[in-house]
Amino acid sequence: MLKKLKLSAALIIVGELLSWTQNYFASDATSNFSEFTSGVLLGLSVGMKLIGIILIILLIVKYPKEEKNS
Repeated sequence: MLKKLKLSAALIIVGELLSWTQNYFASDATSNFSEFTSGVLLGLSVGMKLIGIILIILLIVKYPKEEKNS
């Protein structure tokens, strides 16, 4: 369980770092390539954050059930 919790926290942190990187590079989005990379970074950051949040919610829901079985 602790391994999944660390993974979900790491996904959220990496998602935030990608979001900051996207904001840093989006200030000068004048070419097609910069717009493409900005979109890719935005998609990756949102996806990683969403997966991390879903994993945390699943851990919270399953935690009492695992504790009762032990």
